[in-house]
Amino acid sequence: MTLTSLVLIPVILTVALILVPVLVRLLDRDAGWPLAALFTALAVWIIADPDLAAGVIDGRTVSWSTTWLPDVLPDGGDVSLSLRLDGLSLFFVLLALVIGAAVFAYSARYLHRTTADHGDGVMSFYVLMSAFMVSVVLLFLADDVAVLFIAWELVSLASFFLIARAGRTGEPGAMRTLLLTFTGGLSLLVALGIAVATTGTTSLSEIIASDVWGEDAVRTGIVAALIALAGFSKAAQFPFHAWLPEAMAAITPVSAFLHAAAVVKAGIYLLMRFSGVFHEVTVWNLMLIISGMFTAFFAAVFAMQKADLKKLTAYSTVSQLGWIVATIGVGTPVALAAAVVHTAAHALFKSSLFMIIGVIDHQAGSRDIRDLGVLWRKMPWTFTGAVVAAACMAGIPPTLGFVSKEGMLAAFEEAPVGTAGQIVLLTAAGIGAVATLLYSAKYVLGAFVDGRPLDSDNPDSPEGAERVPSPSTTPDDEVREASPVFWLPAVLPAIASIPAVCVLAFWDVPLDAVVAATGMVGVEDHHSHLAFWHGWTVPLGITAAVIVIGVALLFARHRIFAAMERRHLLPFTGAGFISLTVQLANRWGRLANRPGNSLNPNRHLIWIFAMVLLLAGAAFLDEEGLHQIGSLPPRVDGIDQPGDLAGLAMVLLVVIAIISTRSRFGSVILVGIAGAAVSWIMLTLGAPDVALTNLMVEFVVTVFLMLIVRHQPRLYLREGENRAKFSIVAATVVGLIVFVGSWLLIGRHGRPELSMWYLENGPEESGANNIVASIIVEFRGFDTLGELCVLGMAGIVIAAIVNSVPRSPVPGYGPGSSSEQFRRKGTTKFPDVHNVPELAPFYSRYLRSTYLNSVLGRMVMWPMAVVLVIYSAAVFWRGHQSPGGGFLAALILALGIVFWYLVQPTSRTVGGTNLGYYIIGSGMLLALGTGLIGYLASDGAGFLTPIHGYILGEHVTTSLIFDAGVYLAVIGTVIVVVNMLGGRNRPGADPSRASKAAPVEAGAPAAQPAMASVSETFGGSSVPLHPAEVRRARQAQEARDARDAAAAKAAEAEDTEDTEDAEDTEDTTGKKEKDQ
Repeated sequence: MTLTSLVLIPVILTVALILVPVLVRLLDRDAGWPLAALFTALAVWIIADPDLAAGVIDGRTVSWSTTWLPDVLPDGGDVSLSLRLDGLSLFFVLLALVIGAAVFAYSARYLHRTTADHGDGVMSFYVLMSAFMVSVVLLFLADDVAVLFIAWELVSLASFFLIARAGRTGEPGAMRTLLLTFTGGLSLLVALGIAVATTGTTSLSEIIASDVWGEDAVRTGIVAALIALAGFSKAAQFPFHAWLPEAMAAITPVSAFLHAAAVVKAGIYLLMRFSGVFHEVTVWNLMLIISGMFTAFFAAVFAMQKADLKKLTAYSTVSQLGWIVATIGVGTPVALAAAVVHTAAHALFKSSLFMIIGVIDHQAGSRDIRDLGVLWRKMPWTFTGAVVAAACMAGIPPTLGFVSKEGMLAAFEEAPVGTAGQIVLLTAAGIGAVATLLYSAKYVLGAFVDGRPLDSDNPDSPEGAERVPSPSTTPDDEVREASPVFWLPAVLPAIASIPAVCVLAFWDVPLDAVVAATGMVGVEDHHSHLAFWHGWTVPLGITAAVIVIGVALLFARHRIFAAMERRHLLPFTGAGFISLTVQLANRWGRLANRPGNSLNPNRHLIWIFAMVLLLAGAAFLDEEGLHQIGSLPPRVDGIDQPGDLAGLAMVLLVVIAIISTRSRFGSVILVGIAGAAVSWIMLTLGAPDVALTNLMVEFVVTVFLMLIVRHQPRLYLREGENRAKFSIVAATVVGLIVFVGSWLLIGRHGRPELSMWYLENGPEESGANNIVASIIVEFRGFDTLGELCVLGMAGIVIAAIVNSVPRSPVPGYGPGSSSEQFRRKGTTKFPDVHNVPELAPFYSRYLRSTYLNSVLGRMVMWPMAVVLVIYSAAVFWRGHQSPGGGFLAALILALGIVFWYLVQPTSRTVGGTNLGYYIIGSGMLLALGTGLIGYLASDGAGFLTPIHGYILGEHVTTSLIFDAGVYLAVIGTVIVVVNMLGGRNRPGADPSRASKAAPVEAGAPAAQPAMASVSETFGGSSVPLHPAEVRRARQAQEARDARDAAAAKAAEAEDTEDTEDAEDTEDTTGKKEKDQ
């Protein structure tokens, strides 16, 4: 029961994520209600299950584990799918579920219904939020560092996509969030890597309980610092604090969940989880205390500066997290207990504060304090919730925030930093508490009390008033309280902090279980005692002083807040610093990329050539190397055949022809012949599978190359004599070195031991006589899965690149293009590209009309298609017993697809526009599903473990299904490439005729475009010299368009004036004539 119960938590959440599209289709925005009910029910079930919450509170640990990747560690250790529920993970899981339930219920009324104006925003919101929930819960339950890190990065990605949903306003914040949280992810990855290498295990609980941390202080300090930085990145602590206010571009439910129970709590969880290991490490204590208190104070000051309620609340989150981080850094059981209580209090009041902002924005039309009127009479229930939430944040009794703040002050009072350190901590905490009270009061008073009245009949501010509302602000007399189903989920978490303090003694035992889960030294003797009254203590005195000073300052709040809003406390902002860092990184990147930033192959090949020469020189010039070369065994008899020389001679002749021709068409054909010659060599060496596959690839690639070069000039430009000589010499030298090296190192031993093992055991292990196929889809199936994903993504990348290419009906023409060098001096007229061999596109001569060229092909297309489909199916089915397989079979069918395209009279897409993408995705999912089935069926023996069976008397395994995934991915990639390079979106296509065939291929001559149309294509080239130039060219073109528009507007104004003058003259003349 225990194992099943623990696994059901992430499984139920994952099933809910899968069902979200169905729920949204049925219920639209109301899908938030069943999801909220599910999260609530799941939390109640965890609490009620005696094997989960009750057992954890009693001191037991619930765990579940299954091997994921066996024997991957140097000592034979495994990477496991491990889950573990102890007091700490139980606390954070319940926190995420409860706050998530409130946010999802709130979202059911916050979101707009799906309409033509609002699109599918509801779907993307619920899908991403549900994925967010799955990732966070998985992070809290993970007991293997691999699972922990994956969940950590999934949380970062989910937050990025949710923030980016805001559109252009959210893109900068989303990118900064991704940059900073990924930086923390790299820090976590390095720390976990060191921990695994040190302890020899990937189990998180074993790493934390290991004794090695006390053996090497330097190593322990490094890991502690890296873990602290990772926690800071998620918890928005200095210097990673800038991303959290930027994330306010996201809608209010996202902000509420992100700030109260998701991303920031992931950072707090990580720090608490490792506090048991590092609480006595000095660098850990100093980093957490200094960064936490610094962040708490400055973020509180920044919060007081903000007039936007969301930004104010965002900086208050940063400040409150600073309190928690500093308290964790104290490193005592008392401090950790106080941090846990304040984490719970913060989740309650912060989720309410954000959701209340959404209610205000929805009802009043603004969340800017300067735009809001006196709302407390209009929205009494919302106002009550805001007062309770702000009081809890400020630590005012009788809220849970008061109890947690007292606990943190008590932890600072007992901190093991000496008397002076305690005084500094308490003083800083007191000042920070005053600032907390001030920005909490600004939230309530600014939003509900201090506003100036504004009537709908008089949209202008009254005389002497300072309020200048935005156009979207609702007049005060039209503001109404929201419906209970809207404001109740918003205020409920804050209101819950009051009854929670009425039963403080009930929380002592669960709190002890949470603290004990960290394994901190001395935690066994610690017993929490939560209460309102602990006598006359220093923390109570500080709280009283804070309230008195804060209330006194509130009487001058208008002058204080107005003065602060106009000041810049620092010479730079966090966003500005990040932008500067990114700019510097881009400059360094461009500098590092400069040696290879060219389409000239020599720029790229020279480094490879230099390395080959260096290695060859080290081998042949060193005396020991020459001795080893001389002691090589003789070549094995019988491996060199006369037929090999024929293939080599053919390749050599073709290469010479390639470098001699200036024709693009000729070079494509010659490259295909070279590939066929290589296939012949493979066949003579006894590799029919590889030979056939390579031959099919050559056929398909030749067509792809033709689709590219048909829009390029027929002839290559002449290169300089020196460059040609250098290329010939370099290629010859490197070719000779590679030939000599291959001759010396290959063919001087028998079959390797691994090859013999495959030959002897492969048929028995896999049930396949085709060893090559069984290696590809079984023994090395994981490698093939990676290659399959790379192939599918290659098709998507090709589509992205082609879609980014500027369009031009005639390539290589116009200013900035290669036609510049053929323009006559002293004239602006460019030559007709069709009359210049170096510029004329391939189709100028050979493809004026493809209609007649394809008549014969269309006659034989369907019979050939039937043959190719049957042949492809046969090769696929027999691939495990004879030469064949999914890849080769897919290439055979791909030939049919390519042939179908070639015989069409006009440019057409293969299937729908998105067909290729769907097929690629289906192939990937099929391959992944096969691997998961094998993993589950083999009790975790390994991913892609085959399951054996019989179909029609033939022995088959699930690797056949995996091979089908390969088949689909190849077909999908070919369809994408054909559609991109040959369909309506191909480079060179006329965008004005996107729905029709290109004029040239319809039989019409390719007319020379006017200069204006060429300039619109950024130099007239259908293929830019470098993708980076496209953006610059587009910006330049936009600037030219703006100038042209301004000139046209000025000309129009002059025409208008001339017309008016003419009309005035006519009127005057007519009047005179009438008077006469």
